[in-house]
Amino acid sequence: MKGLSSRLMLGAVVLVAAHALPARAQVTIALRPGMDALPVPGVPLLWADVPDADVKATDLTLTPEHAYTWIAEPGQGFTVTAASAKADARVVLTVWDWDNHPVAQRKLPGAGKQELRFDVAGRGTYLLTLDRFVGDTCEARLARSFAVCPSNMGKRDLWRQGAFWPGACSFPGRQNWTNSFGPGHPPGLTEQQTREMDADLSARLGLVLVRPDLPVFWPAPDKPMDFALADAALGAFTSRGFKLALQVGLPDGDWAMLPQYKAATDPHWRYPRAEDATRKYARAVVARYGKDAAFVEVYNEPDNLDFWRGTVEEFVASHHWVAAEAKQAAPGVPIISGGLCLMDPERTGLIARGIVDAVDGVGYHSHGGVDVLQASLTAMRALHAAAGYKSPTFYNTEMGFANWRLDMERASAATAVQKLLYCWAHGNRAALLYCSRDIGGPRMSAQDWGFLDFFFCPRCTYGAVAAFMDTYAGATFDRVLTEANGLYVYAFRSGGKTLVTAFVGSDYPRPIVLETDAQGASLLDPMGNAADVKMAGGRVSLTAGYAPTTLVLEKATKLNLAGG
Repeated sequence: MKGLSSRLMLGAVVLVAAHALPARAQVTIALRPGMDALPVPGVPLLWADVPDADVKATDLTLTPEHAYTWIAEPGQGFTVTAASAKADARVVLTVWDWDNHPVAQRKLPGAGKQELRFDVAGRGTYLLTLDRFVGDTCEARLARSFAVCPSNMGKRDLWRQGAFWPGACSFPGRQNWTNSFGPGHPPGLTEQQTREMDADLSARLGLVLVRPDLPVFWPAPDKPMDFALADAALGAFTSRGFKLALQVGLPDGDWAMLPQYKAATDPHWRYPRAEDATRKYARAVVARYGKDAAFVEVYNEPDNLDFWRGTVEEFVASHHWVAAEAKQAAPGVPIISGGLCLMDPERTGLIARGIVDAVDGVGYHSHGGVDVLQASLTAMRALHAAAGYKSPTFYNTEMGFANWRLDMERASAATAVQKLLYCWAHGNRAALLYCSRDIGGPRMSAQDWGFLDFFFCPRCTYGAVAAFMDTYAGATFDRVLTEANGLYVYAFRSGGKTLVTAFVGSDYPRPIVLETDAQGASLLDPMGNAADVKMAGGRVSLTAGYAPTTLVLEKATKLNLAGG
């Protein structure tokens, strides 16, 4: 890369030259939690601006042993083949751990193929970068990742039966869309195979709830609704035991619009529909999919002008029509508001007041860090209390953190688990990560929010959430130990164990001390790897970092935060 000095680039040659092997001979790379970082990686760091090989150098590839299979069970090992077609270039593979540390590196043939086997101790998600240099310039970088973590399929019933449902927004109907990168699904897969793989990997993670898009087409009032794509998209998830966060919008087609809006020049889906069409559409959709619904969410972010261009009064009327038809079509299924987002707090309050008699809970959205979530939920509670709600149940139906650079993998993973824990500790019925799979193209795309990338590589978020879903399955929330000054410490109960999780909302670690009579203790890292913890005088010391860690206490009847 032009911004790197020649001296630094020479460091890369010295570092990797000893590892050079003949082309096609398998290279084995051992990985374990807590590996020391390479002192001079000699390649652009993760925040560097490097041309994306998925766009600029498509001959530079990393291919797993089995197509689109980037996840392995512990103890299995993982194998990929690296390839490049430029003989006068130098190619360097670097392995980065979930703390953004470069922990292993190999020099590969400039032209040809190289098989690499990763022997991984414990659990973890590792980012792989394949950098190609011409002279001292890094001309392209390919980014992929793999995870070693156990399947949580066997723990989904514990989550289904619990008070808190983790899930994801997944938009399988969109996987037939093209974008600036190309098709909405990877080469060699059909649209439906893409949906099925998305659902498989989300189920393996242990999630139990999914909010899909709903591609139901209704071309004209005298034509039948077309459910074919919606059946295939939703069926990929319901057939795997997912319950639906069934978001019911409005019928498509200009024919259903209110006449006064038909002259609008921006996308017409944002505008109100006539009552008869709205009611008929909602009745048909909920009748068809309500049996699989955990709840029905009416519309999406109506307090966001980008999503609703009608008046507040028109939305309130529309909500009542949909809610009434949903209650008729699926009695007993809760109705919640449609992902209120505080984009315009006055508008949010007016909508909340207008639909208070037509909801069983409050749906809201909050993107960004846990501090933003805390502020959003606090504001939502106050706003709904003022609107006449009596202790409503909250559902976070969309929460994300953009992976806008490769170094943001770490932040995205940390905040996903932080927010799951926060929502659970504050009585939310559900919290949905946004979204399971990016459809925006290359790994370094600014459009990427998911825990799976375009090629089905698991992001660091996948490994962190896998550890959370494994550790906390069957647990119940106990109490908040502190939420002061950016430090969050919560206690949960699981059988005879107490689970204490600690984290900070910004990247400044804080030492804490817990007073307990536990008979033993172990500490789980963000990927679920356990290490014994020493106790002294009824006290346990640990450091609360950006990524939540969990202290497992055996048979504790006493637990306090020292000084808290």
